[in-house]
Amino acid sequence: MTWSKFRTRVPGKWVLTGEHAVLRGATAVAIPYQEIGLSLSFEPLSSPAGEADDESFSVLPAEAEPLMKDLLDAVEDSWRSDGRSFPRPQGKLQIDSTIPIGAGLGSSAALCVALTRWMANPLTLPEASLTEFATRLEHRFHGRSSGMDVAVISAGEPISFGVDRGILSIGIKKLPKFTFHDTGIRSRTSECVIRVEKFREEIPMVAMKVDDAMCAASRQAMEGLVQYDQGRTREGLNLIAQAMRQARECFYSWELVPGAAKRMEEDLLAQGALAVKLTGAGGGGMVVALWED
Repeated sequence: MTWSKFRTRVPGKWVLTGEHAVLRGATAVAIPYQEIGLSLSFEPLSSPAGEADDESFSVLPAEAEPLMKDLLDAVEDSWRSDGRSFPRPQGKLQIDSTIPIGAGLGSSAALCVALTRWMANPLTLPEASLTEFATRLEHRFHGRSSGMDVAVISAGEPISFGVDRGILSIGIKKLPKFTFHDTGIRSRTSECVIRVEKFREEIPMVAMKVDDAMCAASRQAMEGLVQYDQGRTREGLNLIAQAMRQARECFYSWELVPGAAKRMEEDLLAQGALAVKLTGAGGGGMVVALWED
């Protein structure tokens, strides 16, 4: 098993509907965000110096090095516990990303997908196991990841996703006009998940209705995307807008819309947006807006 010269690029992602409820079996609709992305490259040492150590492996940017070594340690521990050998890489790993961290656009999932692609050959990972492997890496960021972000970034196309049934391509070629607006607020996915869990514990019956509403929003969103793609523009936009409004109300029920985000949403609606909502876990990050073509 050897670490060869390697390079890959993966896109960011955004979620149209299904956030949080996807952890409890709901369907989510997720779309790759090709305008931003993460590139990962590896240059092996020309002459490996025997057994790998911290001096023979470096990471750029330097602030990412502790995290990368921690992830490699975790993979090595897992491999050795199963009786498999793990060859430590020797060389330089470089990561360049235009995906903002904590903005709901898949920064950690993109890193995990890129790292999985890098490790696939040296670790002889079967193609069918790559998404699962990347999702296990992402657990280290969020505690419990649904796997949705990893799935859509790996697929590179709009998908519907369910924890139990996995990935389903929506099979569309074009999207309506969506724009993305940064609230300037950053939050951790894990913190937002904890807030939703607390909401469910305190008022479980209401929480079930909110999850049901998000499920219905995803069904509308998928139908709307298909109709739009098939040329029924007005019908498609109406359904997508309705889905986004319903999903937006779920975020308000979960109390995941800070004041600055609410003001931004209201401003975009005043400018003529058909619908707006936060994308991702909430608590800040990006507001996505739907517009007439």
